[in-house]
Amino acid sequence: MSLRNDIQKGITCDSVGKPDSLIGRTVCLSVHPGKMMLFPFLHWFNKRYKDRYKFARIIYSIDLVLIGIALTLGAAALFFTFYSPTSFEEQIYFDATVAPREVVSGAASTLIIRYTNGTEEELRNAHLSLTFPNHFLLQEATLAGNPVDTDEIALGNIPVGDSGSVRVRGVMFGDVGGEQTFTSDMRFVHGLESDSAGSKTDTYTFSPSSSTLVLKLTLPEQLVAFQPVSGTVSYKNTGEVDFPNVSIEPEWPEGFILKSTDSKYSNSTFSLPAINAGEEGAFTFEGFLGDVGEEVTFVFYPAFSFTEFTYKQETLTHTAPVVPPQIKTTQSITNSNATPGESMDITLTYKNDGDTEVSNVVIGVESPSPFVRESVYAEPIESLAPGESGEVSISLPLRSSISANETDTHNNLDVITKSVAIYTLGDGSGQRVTVTNNPHTTPLTSPIVLESFGRYTAASGDQLGRGPLPPRVGIETKYWMFWRMSGTTNDLESVHIEGELATGVRFTGRQTVSQNGGVEYNADTQSISWDSDLIESTLSPTSKIVAVAFELGITPTEDMVGSIPTLIDHIRFTAVDARTGEIITASGAQITTDLPSDSLASGKANVE
Repeated sequence: MSLRNDIQKGITCDSVGKPDSLIGRTVCLSVHPGKMMLFPFLHWFNKRYKDRYKFARIIYSIDLVLIGIALTLGAAALFFTFYSPTSFEEQIYFDATVAPREVVSGAASTLIIRYTNGTEEELRNAHLSLTFPNHFLLQEATLAGNPVDTDEIALGNIPVGDSGSVRVRGVMFGDVGGEQTFTSDMRFVHGLESDSAGSKTDTYTFSPSSSTLVLKLTLPEQLVAFQPVSGTVSYKNTGEVDFPNVSIEPEWPEGFILKSTDSKYSNSTFSLPAINAGEEGAFTFEGFLGDVGEEVTFVFYPAFSFTEFTYKQETLTHTAPVVPPQIKTTQSITNSNATPGESMDITLTYKNDGDTEVSNVVIGVESPSPFVRESVYAEPIESLAPGESGEVSISLPLRSSISANETDTHNNLDVITKSVAIYTLGDGSGQRVTVTNNPHTTPLTSPIVLESFGRYTAASGDQLGRGPLPPRVGIETKYWMFWRMSGTTNDLESVHIEGELATGVRFTGRQTVSQNGGVEYNADTQSISWDSDLIESTLSPTSKIVAVAFELGITPTEDMVGSIPTLIDHIRFTAVDARTGEIITASGAQITTDLPSDSLASGKANVE
């Protein structure tokens, strides 16, 4: 009875449910195979959808459709991933290798391009053309050992499965770390019953890893902060071909100031001419190293330069240690103002703040001022131990005046002095170190150039004076006197100039002045004077001329025969410097009848 019941449940399983026994399930599957496959779907519907949604059957149907679409797309993706149709051209294979394996910019390399006919047809009348990167220098191209033109290489017929190769030798000029791309283009005819044109193009990319341009930076073994530094950049063409123009862009350390170089340098770039194969050279630079810390890094970016392209080569990076200066100096100046024509008394205090002894120490003063002719140094000190100190006195002479073309600044000048310490390091290297300390600024009292001279004729040749030449006894001869003030760098106040007339000389009253009132004659003291409240600085080429001119007459007496009479003497100039408050004094030259620079009066000074 039990077997019979199992069979009946199996036959009616679609209406009574899923049989419990193995026999019942077997009968159900054989009688209702399709409905048995639906049991999982019915189970999922009853569990997740039934009695949970208002339109449970519709929602369930839509979800089944979406799941079916997703499964179909996934199956399609898997199909095209693992199986895709291959075109005819894709069965023609190209391969490229380069020797040596490391591509070097500027060096010769050999490129081998291999091709294989992997199709099931013969490739007829095949031609191959090659395209190279910009500025690729082609040296040789061969097919089966025979030279060929890379624009059109005749390969002939290529049977099924046959291979061949083209060998190309040349020089790549490209960015180190960049990409150089070669292209091969094959054209052919194929087809068993009719001719069909075909083509195959492929590209190959190589990256230069180094360069035949080699740079090296040479610096002193030890750099010292706050001192001049010089370096040498050496370059060499280690390749077999000549280089084009080379540019080198420096990246200077922060705190370094470039002062000069013996190479062409513009737009922050060094420019070198073409460099022949195997050639080497160098250029130098000089600068000042400021507060840069414990080390500095110099970076140079070289490049091959063509008209429209620049290819970067291997960067040169050089890091050097920096030590602070060992000798510290300070200066003390006695006077608050500097006076032209006199000396500045300067006391220099020095100390070895380093950890090692230094030798051959020279302490001195330098100045960029045009009033200082040269630097002044004290006697050398044989050695200074760590912590040792001392002081020296320096007398720095100043010029009495300068010309306008010796300076770009013509008003309110200062004298800038810098204390300098020059010494030899005690590390055994023998390196000389020059340390320039902070500048000291001293206001300059204005110089004055006072010209005092006489004329009978003007420089143009016009006659100014009157009377006989040479002067004659009993007859008056008249001359013109000139006082000219120039070379001043500050405004001058309370200006006064005067001179004493010689015996037998009289003031005729004729005069001319460039500013203010005329000259004054004092009969009691037999003197001529001129005053001005203010004279503006006169050193600039654009400043106005400050001058006084007046006429004197002399009537020689018998006791003057054969002599050269004096016309005016004891010429004195005084003024107050409006900037520094110092009193300025000057003396003018005595004026006689001897006028060597006067074309008409020259040689006619002695009284007759």
